[in-house]
Formats: sequence, structure tokens, C-alpha cells
Amino acid sequence: MTRSTPVSPQTVQHAARDLFASQGYRGTSMKDIAQVLGVSAPNLYNHVPSKQVLLYTIMDVAMDRALDALEAALAGTADVAEQLRLATVATVLDFLENPAEVTSCNTEIRSLVEPYRTTIIGKRDAYGARIRAIVERGCAEGRFHVRDPRTASYLILEMGNSAKAWFRPAGTYTARQVAEQYADYALRIVGCTDAADHPAGR
Repeated sequence: MTRSTPVSPQTVQHAARDLFASQGYRGTSMKDIAQVLGVSAPNLYNHVPSKQVLLYTIMDVAMDRALDALEAALAGTADVAEQLRLATVATVLDFLENPAEVTSCNTEIRSLVEPYRTTIIGKRDAYGARIRAIVERGCAEGRFHVRDPRTASYLILEMGNSAKAWFRPAGTYTARQVAEQYADYALRIVGCTDAADHPAGR
């Protein structure tokens, strides 16, 4: 961003998002954000009330986007194996397409004050519970075979972080191809052997 970039709540959020991801919330000052935008630090307060609200807003928007994408993916089928596949695709895609927001959500919850912290933790837990419910239903239906659905769901949720650690947009695979491959791995984690054939990296 340069001085020619109009300053708005959105541009402030985008600048803060990238700085929080690269140098942490505590390592970022409002002056740092202002420098990226080419304005004075006091000018930022015309658009956002505080750095704390800025962090919360970034996380809240990110969590709502992830939850909406998950529900949209699951709405297309009632088959539990296909739901797990689609949920994994949605999860991994969110990590790969929004790495800065995901980094903040994963590392900066400790920096939130109440009631912001409780709100974000609640949304994070709701996402995890949705994945766990799919695994539990698959086990109840005899489609999945795992000792502990909770542990299996944690492994599946962690796939996003795993992919984000090595994925590069200019690399061999697209984000969609990586997400599809990880979805196949998720079905193997839960011991599903009767899912429809979904070739990896399609």
C-alpha cells in the first residue's frame, strides 16, 4: 500500500492483518500500521477505535468466513463420508487462501481481552465441534473406524496448518488440488473404505 491508497477501515484491517501475521500483535504498533498506509498514527483512529478492536475484527471476520464456508460445503450432501471430504476441503482451502488471518487466529487469541476472547474461542470451538460431529456420526453409522473421534477430528483440523506450512501459490499444486488430496487423507484417518472414489489432486 502507498500514500495513494485511500484509508478506510478495510485498508487498515488489511495492513494490520499482514503485520500481525509477520511480527505479532505485541510487536506491531499503530505507528507501524500507519507507516504501511502512508498516514500518521492519529489518522488511524478516524477509522478504527483501537488496536485491540482491530485484532478482534480481523479474527471475527475470519471465523465467520470459515464457518460460512464450512456450512455451505456441508449443505450439498447428507452422506457422512462426502461431508467429511467436503469439510476437509473447506478447512484446508481456508488456511491456504487466507494465511495471514489464519496465523492471527491461531497465535493471537491470547492477546485478546474479554469479551472478545470468549467470542472468538466460541466460534473456533463451534468449528471444531462441527468436524467432530461428522466423525462421530460416521462412527455411529459404521462408516468410520477410529478409537477416539475427538482425536481424529483434531488431526483433521490440523491439516490446514500442515498444508499452510509448505504450500506456495506458485508451486506444483493449486490450493484446490492440495485441499482435495488432504481430503482423501482425512478419509483414511477415519478408516473409511467405502467412500466414492475422489482421485487426489483432481
